[in-house]
Amino acid sequence: MSAEPAAGLRVFSPYSLDTLLMGAARLRPETTALADRTRACSYAALAAHVAGLARLLSDCGLQPGERLLLLGGAEISLVTALVAALRGGFEPALAPLDLGAAELAAYARAIDAAALIGPSEYGDLKFADACFEVAAAVQSIRLVATLGPGEIDGAVDLSHAAVSRYVAAHPDNGLERGKPAPAPARIMTLDRRRATPVAHEQATLMAASFDFGARAEIGRETPVLSTLPPTSFAGLVAGPFAALLSGATLHLHGPFAAKEFLECRTRAGHSHLVVPAAIAADLAGAGILEGLASIVLVSRVAAAQDGFMPPPAFACPCRLIDLYAIDESTAVTEPRHGERAVPPALEPHYVGFDEARVLTVERTADPALGFRGAAVTAAPA
Repeated sequence: MSAEPAAGLRVFSPYSLDTLLMGAARLRPETTALADRTRACSYAALAAHVAGLARLLSDCGLQPGERLLLLGGAEISLVTALVAALRGGFEPALAPLDLGAAELAAYARAIDAAALIGPSEYGDLKFADACFEVAAAVQSIRLVATLGPGEIDGAVDLSHAAVSRYVAAHPDNGLERGKPAPAPARIMTLDRRRATPVAHEQATLMAASFDFGARAEIGRETPVLSTLPPTSFAGLVAGPFAALLSGATLHLHGPFAAKEFLECRTRAGHSHLVVPAAIAADLAGAGILEGLASIVLVSRVAAAQDGFMPPPAFACPCRLIDLYAIDESTAVTEPRHGERAVPPALEPHYVGFDEARVLTVERTADPALGFRGAAVTAAPA
């Protein structure tokens, strides 16, 4: 059976990040789910932390259906906050950490955010002043909270340590506590080219990630090492969605620093490395790509651009895969033919799932670079 886009979404609609995590926590509780520069956590530990954080968000007075603006980088804390928001019935909106206060305030205002939640610091970046400046400028924001590592005076502490203390004080926090919402919430990202929030069905992200996993050959035995913060369509697809769909351990590295990256690369071992295409040649020149299963090169492409400028060819000792981030509409995976890049979706992409043949992405008849399929979110007007 062949499934067109709408039918394809129905195939994936029973699944969400939360249900995937719950299933993994039951089947492989002690397997490492996530790792970053400072810690690693098993599926069971991640599920318990998500349950505790979801309850804590509710105890802060947030109501199901409200939108939470989550800032973050390539760290465990952001993934945990994302899944906890979904578990609590909230609608998470993700924001990269390089947004200025005016951009962040405009985003928060556009989505009517009830809360602003982010790290206290990320490398050399500090966020206390910006967070309170945005909260003062956006009337809908009732809660400012930090995911750590440190506290921010005047902000609610939602750090790993704070949530652990909360769980210890509220022991009724098993895996069955707070079952996933019957209808998976959408996840929002920011189309920075258009300065517009984009709401993605989790089924769309699931379809794109399933296509990514099939074409990039992501499996449970080989970790994924990503330098992309999971704040964009591509970052979600090649990060937490890919890891939870495949069962692979996800190593996150950010902010990028050469010494720490080499240490993370060593810990991840034979892995799939996800990096911006712009730095791939430098990594190859430094010998960092030796021993990898593959390198996934992420290139940003505007959906409305005329023609296609392929990423440059270069010699590499491992398999090369391009992941084209088409604005915030989709992410198209294309393994290279040797060293040379293949344009996105020259041929339609299909995946087999649950006895259905799902069209994930294909080009439209529009001469501009447009796409349709189960793995595509309609571009904002």
